[in-house]
Amino acid sequence: MTLKVKMQNKNTEVVGKGTIDGIVPFYFKDQGHRWMVRIGQNWTFKHREPIPVPTPSISGAQNKMYRAIAQFRNQSRDQTIAQRQG
Repeated sequence: MTLKVKMQNKNTEVVGKGTIDGIVPFYFKDQGHRWMVRIGQNWTFKHREPIPVPTPSISGAQNKMYRAIAQFRNQSRDQTIAQRQG
């Protein structure tokens, strides 16, 4: 997996835009109390934090991005397996 993302730390949020595997569009936004990732045009992951962080950090945002990418990969793999069996 190759993730190329340009990160911007704006006042109260961290935003990342880029690509996965060189071609799949990737968008990330962390506002401390909630964050979201959009991969491609059809997959979105949203999460609310149980304990909000007042100011999100770049390192925390990177961890969240990789967590979402892992979930995306797992769901894609599961869909592929289901299609082959169906």
